[in-house]
Amino acid sequence: MTDNAPVALTIGDPAGIGPELSLRIASEPAHMPSRPLLLIGSSELLRRVADAAGLDVEIRVVTDPLAARSDPGVAYVLDVPMDSAAVVPGQVAAACGQAAVDAIEVSARLALEGKVAAVCSAPANKEAFNAAGHHFEGQTEIYAHLTKTEAFHTILVGGPLRVSLVSAHCSMLEAVARVRADRIERILGELHTAMRDHFGVAEPRIGVAGLNPHAGENGVFGTEEIEHVKPALEKCRAAGMNLSDPLAADSLFAAAEAGRYDAVLAMYHDQGTIPLKRYGYVTYAAGLPIIRTTAGHGTAFDIAWQGKADPSLLARAANLAGELAATSSAAAA
Repeated sequence: MTDNAPVALTIGDPAGIGPELSLRIASEPAHMPSRPLLLIGSSELLRRVADAAGLDVEIRVVTDPLAARSDPGVAYVLDVPMDSAAVVPGQVAAACGQAAVDAIEVSARLALEGKVAAVCSAPANKEAFNAAGHHFEGQTEIYAHLTKTEAFHTILVGGPLRVSLVSAHCSMLEAVARVRADRIERILGELHTAMRDHFGVAEPRIGVAGLNPHAGENGVFGTEEIEHVKPALEKCRAAGMNLSDPLAADSLFAAAEAGRYDAVLAMYHDQGTIPLKRYGYVTYAAGLPIIRTTAGHGTAFDIAWQGKADPSLLARAANLAGELAATSSAAAA
């Protein structure tokens, strides 16, 4: 990867807010990240969106990723053609799901080849993916498939918090079932490596939440901490990780916000995401061989192409992708 390689920003579902957000982040000085952006998607579709949303932006198509620059008023685009005339804003369509996957495939290839420094994803739609025949839980799983990655998870980043989840999008019954030592060990390993190699924390301090109220109170409120969490922590400590004991989540997150921990491992979705909601959060896919981020919101079909979408969160995700690329390059030098 060259020092001036851009961040690839896939424009997401063509019928959602992703194209509008992508154009604004690439061209408006208030939202442009520190590293140049290369939009990946249909230039024809982006022109339709710019006209509909009233955006004053020049869409400049390039074939060499290194041609992308940080020029106010200009969005550099690597064209991934589609029939944009058939796209209806705010409507789920197989063609839109396919276009989003096509852009993901191009961005993954460029990242693996070192032609872009990192990848950031505008929001896509899971229903559209499935309509197009791509049966994945989300974009992260597609990147994992394309990079032949089996072990990965998502780190949520908001304000002073960096949070990993033992389980995410599943029922509470399934979430409890997933609190097992081998899964906890894997995710802690990926989190520790990401904090050290990409976030630049030489000796990460990781706080670990208990599953049960008061972290089980030594078995009074549940035994998962004794049977699964603590054995995993013992193995990870033996591998050199700096970890807390299982802690009550309410006090753990307050301590992390105060700077006691560099990252937190939560046991299930709401335990980890509710403390982040006050900041808004972006995500980083730990375990992939490429750097990939996205924003923690969806396609917002109800306001698509109307010039109403707020680009600030996706801009944070794009900027984080560039920062992680710089940190990773420095660490590897």
